Parts: sequence; structure tokens; C-alpha cells
Amino acid sequence: MLPRRSTVLRCFVLGAASVIVLVWVICADHRETSDGVAVSTAVKSQLSRDFSKLQFQYGGDSPLIPSVDLKNMSLLDLLMRVLDMSQHRPKNPHSFRYVVNAISVCSRDVFLLVYVHSSPSHFKQRMAIRQTWGNAKNFPDVVIKVIFLCGIVPTSENLSVQDALSLEADYYNDIVQEDFVDTYRNLTYKGILGLKWVSAHCRHAEFLLKSDDDIFINMFSLVTHLQKISSQRGKPVRELLLCHVWYGWKVMRDPRSKRYLSPSEFADDVVPVYCSGSSFIMTPDVAVAMYNASFRVPFFWIDDVYVTGMLAREVGVTQTHFDSAYMLFPEEFLQKFTERNLSSKLVVGHIDSINSLKIVWNKVLANRRHPNETIDITTKGP
Repeated sequence: MLPRRSTVLRCFVLGAASVIVLVWVICADHRETSDGVAVSTAVKSQLSRDFSKLQFQYGGDSPLIPSVDLKNMSLLDLLMRVLDMSQHRPKNPHSFRYVVNAISVCSRDVFLLVYVHSSPSHFKQRMAIRQTWGNAKNFPDVVIKVIFLCGIVPTSENLSVQDALSLEADYYNDIVQEDFVDTYRNLTYKGILGLKWVSAHCRHAEFLLKSDDDIFINMFSLVTHLQKISSQRGKPVRELLLCHVWYGWKVMRDPRSKRYLSPSEFADDVVPVYCSGSSFIMTPDVAVAMYNASFRVPFFWIDDVYVTGMLAREVGVTQTHFDSAYMLFPEEFLQKFTERNLSSKLVVGHIDSINSLKIVWNKVLANRRHPNETIDITTKGP
């Protein structure tokens, strides 16, 4: 089938314009007169501004864009770079800037980096995680680091939340925040933020764990399992995406549903295979590859489907089953995680309250100190 006449005309005009600009720049780059110097300077200034705009569309400080010395770059080289970036403009630009950034968290070797999706106002949830399963002091033999990812507070909420979050970040140095609005429909931006941050600051970690702030992680069981994987596969472990895998999830067409998708948003009736967004484990090479792929794959607002389904498919990573380690029903969390035959096998649990999280954490600690001891699950945590 031949291309449409309008398409051919558009391509011809674009090509002709590029040739004209290229010839003009080459001429400007070689003029010796004062007028020529002025033209050359003006053109370079405009191209530098164009480069900066394109760089922002590529994610600002994205590792995809190497640092360049614009002052010492010739007009021709600068033009070619701008044209190349324009031609390969991202389908899903992540053009947000850091508000808060804990860049020193991964300054040394890390066995496991945990990044937790959290709402700016969830101060209690973050503190509960720091006091329980996210407390690295419980693991003196391995290096575990925890960060919390946030967007900015919607304008409809109390802006004092941002001031409190900034104080929290200064004190704990474990908050990473970008300037997208933190809403349900923007969760994919938070997912890409995690991939971006790992790519820039922690790609040397052995393993990564993504979690939500309403999730409990039995870190002792998880670390044991990851150490076993490391010993079996050898270091470094690569191409690992370990999770509760969802198959054949049908698209919700009911407009009353929270996850409603119109045909214009998603044409197929079934989404790709993907991981439960509650928590999943991967290796940094997977995170870096998926971050790079996020510029090629158009935005989709359901974050777990986009990150662990669409991006994983784009980079050719297969989800590895870890289903038996998950308990995703909050009403059964307390019961299942305190049953002697199950508690040591379960790793990920969806909590219904902070109190339940602390009760189960006390149970985990008690079982490690006294394997035969029982605990009253109605006892409140500290």
C-alpha cells in the first residue's frame, strides 16, 4: 500500500527544511565577518535552548542523555544532536524534576534496595515501616536500604503536608519526591520514578524490592530466599522479575469501576501478563532496561500493568512465579501470618491496619528468638 499524499508531502517539507537549516548553519559556522559571528551566536543560542527543551522531555537528568559541553560544541554538531533527539522524541517523556532526593542512600555496596510507593500524607505508614520490617538494624550481616517515593501534594489538600514531608526528609534522608501530582491516575509516574532513581543512583545493588506502604514484608524470609537465588545463579544475578503473576486479567469496561478503561485508552480486552503491584523483586539490570523502554512505550495509567507488564514485555523479561509467598487479602493477613505452618513461608502481606502490621512483626521477631513460643495475636503492638 502506498503512503498517503499528505504523509509524503509532510516528509518532503520536513526533509527540505532540515537541509535548508543544515546549509544555513554550515555557512554561519564558517563566516568570518562580524555579521556572520552575530548570526552564528544567535543560531547556537537558539539550538542550545532547543536542546535544553528536548533534554527536559527526555527526563531532565535522565541517564539516557549524556552530559555535553554546549559551549565547545560546533554549530553543526549541535544541530545534528538536536535533529536526532527531535526525530527520536520520547513517546512517554518523564519530564519531572526532583523536589527532594536522597542521593547518598546507595553510596556503598547494597544487597537489597527497597523503594516504597507512599503518599505524601502517609507519615504514620512510613514510620511504621521504619520501626518494623524496614529497619535495617535487624540485618547486621547484609546491607539493606529503604527509600520512600512520593509526588507532590494536590492543591486541594493542606499544603502544610509538604512542609512536614520536607522536615521528615531532612531527618531520615530516605524520601525521594518528584513534582508530579500524587494521585491515583499518576501512579505510573511514581513507578517510572523508581526505575529512574535506581538507574541513576543504585544500579550496583544486588536486588531491588518495590513495595506499597500498606504492605508487610517478612524481610527475614525474603533475604534468605534472595541469598539462595544468589548462591544458585552466581553473582551478579540478572534478568530477575519475581512476583505474584497475574494472567488473563480482563479489561474493566464498567464506567463505575475504579479501574475502568475505555476502548480509546486500551483497545484489547485482556492486558499483558503482569506482576501484582503490591510488591515485586527484580535485579537492577531489569530496572534500567525498563526505564529506558519507558521512553518508547506510550503512557498507561495503571502502574503495575505498565511497569511489570508492558515494559517487561518490551525488554523481553519474563515474570517468575512467587505466588505462594503472597497473602493479598487484608482480612486474612493477621490469621495467615501468625499460623505456625504458614508464617515462615509467607513473605508479602496486604495489611488492614498499622496495628496488624506491628502484631505480625512482633510475631516474626518472637519466632526468631524462641521458635517454639506462641504469641497472643490480640496483643497490640508498641
